[in-house]
Amino acid sequence: MKIPAIKGKIGETIYYIANLTFQQINQLVKRVDSELHTSTSLREEIQRSLSDNYIKIKQYILNREDHFFNSLVLAVYDGQPIWTEIRYELEEEWYHNVGVLHFNGEEKIFPVDGQHRVEGIKAALKEKPEIGSETISVILIGHSNSTEGMEKSRRIFSTLNRYAKPVRLGDIIALDEDDVVAITTRILLESFPLFMGDRIKASNSKSIPASDKKCFTTLMTLYDCNVELLKYYKFNGHISSGKLKDYLRVRPDDETISGFYNFLSEFWRAFENCFPEIGSYIENTSPNAAESYRDSVSGGNILFRPISLYPFISAISTIAIREPGHNVISVMEQFKEIERIVSAEPWNKVIWNPTTNKMVMRNQALVKYLFMHMYSHDILTNKEERALRAKYALVHNISIDDAIEQLNHISIHNA
Repeated sequence: MKIPAIKGKIGETIYYIANLTFQQINQLVKRVDSELHTSTSLREEIQRSLSDNYIKIKQYILNREDHFFNSLVLAVYDGQPIWTEIRYELEEEWYHNVGVLHFNGEEKIFPVDGQHRVEGIKAALKEKPEIGSETISVILIGHSNSTEGMEKSRRIFSTLNRYAKPVRLGDIIALDEDDVVAITTRILLESFPLFMGDRIKASNSKSIPASDKKCFTTLMTLYDCNVELLKYYKFNGHISSGKLKDYLRVRPDDETISGFYNFLSEFWRAFENCFPEIGSYIENTSPNAAESYRDSVSGGNILFRPISLYPFISAISTIAIREPGHNVISVMEQFKEIERIVSAEPWNKVIWNPTTNKMVMRNQALVKYLFMHMYSHDILTNKEERALRAKYALVHNISIDDAIEQLNHISIHNA
């Protein structure tokens, strides 16, 4: 077998960049076995790391015409690979790193990086043999089953996997053309006054720096809020987190995208109308428009704090799902008169530390349950009610009985 390739070197490692067909991947590349460890238990540990993610890769290949992957890193040993260099001249300059790799068929090849992609390709090929002629780029490196060779391959294996970083959520929101929430969130950023310009903090963090006096909230918080609204709008809450992730991997049709965007626009317009400070904030074009809503004395306004904005949107979505005949806008309107000062009750000690005058960042579930409890004392499940009482008692350093007594007086009807 002859494979055209480009030869390169990085550090002490010589490598070859080439293309293999899906059929060649299926025939030539095997799972990692004794190449990295002689220990049976360690070999089994490597095999166990091959999760069911390859099934999602298979579905991606089968369902998406525009499927694409980055290069596989494949280690080759045994056989007698021979490199034949082809030198050529172009515009009076000689090139000598192009050539052909000759394999005699006795070589053994295993993935150092890309084992899930390899198994996904093999699984897809079983269901759709006609994709066998498709190609994927590969980087081929030499491997030796000696102690030194196994150590080198292990080091490459661990380095590629340890330092590989998952795509950050902020990048997904900015670039993803399949995730309907990312798509519609981007449209909102370009068309909806509350989210335009520097009113949304574009970062890969959910927290707002103290130095930022302008933004309403963060990009990640807005995205998470819109995910909660999608669960209400599209699924009426009846979807698992795993199924939701799968749904967001496949681009829906334009009509679905347009419908969800119109729903989001209607909701966020109602949000602006429901809370007068939002309109005042939009009208304020100064670089310190949000300063009074996030001040360090009172804590500011709960709607301008990601730690409380997201649980609020999640709470009203959950309430609308559990209350037949209600929608998210009608539920939200019931909260018009609630206390929105961060350091006031019932938020003091829940999201605000009165001793340090700092936000408390770990109580999002408690905040959501508090919003729901304020709406109706019967809306939470028994498990949620127990969690609310226990967490509320803990943050206030009081007994469960005292927590129940205090919670009984927290209601939107008392606002």
